[in-house]
Amino acid sequence: MTDTLDTVHAAWSAGRAARNGWLTVPDAHLVEVVAAYAAGHDVLDAVTLDLQHGLFDRASTAAAVRAIDAHGLAPLVRLPAVDEASVGFVLDLGVRGVIAPMVSDVATATELVAACRYPPAGRRSFGPVRTALRPGADPVGSAASVLVFAMIETADALERAGEIAAVSGLDGLFVGPGDLGVALGLGPAQNREEPAIHDAFRRVLDACAAAGTRAAVHATRAEYAAARAADGFSLVTTWSDGPAVLESLDGAREGFRR
Repeated sequence: MTDTLDTVHAAWSAGRAARNGWLTVPDAHLVEVVAAYAAGHDVLDAVTLDLQHGLFDRASTAAAVRAIDAHGLAPLVRLPAVDEASVGFVLDLGVRGVIAPMVSDVATATELVAACRYPPAGRRSFGPVRTALRPGADPVGSAASVLVFAMIETADALERAGEIAAVSGLDGLFVGPGDLGVALGLGPAQNREEPAIHDAFRRVLDACAAAGTRAAVHATRAEYAAARAADGFSLVTTWSDGPAVLESLDGAREGFRR
């Protein structure tokens, strides 16, 4: 519910990529553990709640946003779809940015921006459930700095990346390598190194550079995310709950065997 510079913008002001965490498990204590540790040990700048493929409902989303916000990180949400009701709900909770899946054309990107901005820039309904709680809060003014990312996950989206990146009010493009790999005939995977994926990365980076917007990318390993930050991505996912749990279980198995 911060009305000042959030931690994503602060990272950009410092000249570095913002580090993003990814949550699919709607457990309030898990969210608090992640947010508290990440903030206290300088691990993450933002935490994204996955409402598309995660298990969050409205109540668990609200609890998670409060936990992330309480520890000073930027709460972000991956939307289930470009839907005004979903957008309005999470923005009224005080999330600092939305990531919209499967945006394949300018019309959908334009709808996304309109849902995120108050009139006259858009058509968002005014209902500041959390964003007006603090004395002196300016929910209309702070709404202008809410981040709006469109995911590039289809062949059509990649082909139109330049047009989509140039949509007024859009902050950038967010590459989803899993779905994009499927769309390109490569199958699903993360942290991937196929030449076609690296070509897609470059096309998105070039589109954002030409439009004056930012590029973001999903990953599940910090080393891979760091390499993408070196490529020029401004927001990189360095940690994700499901893969992290599985990796730690593998480590426990191997550690016990040793």
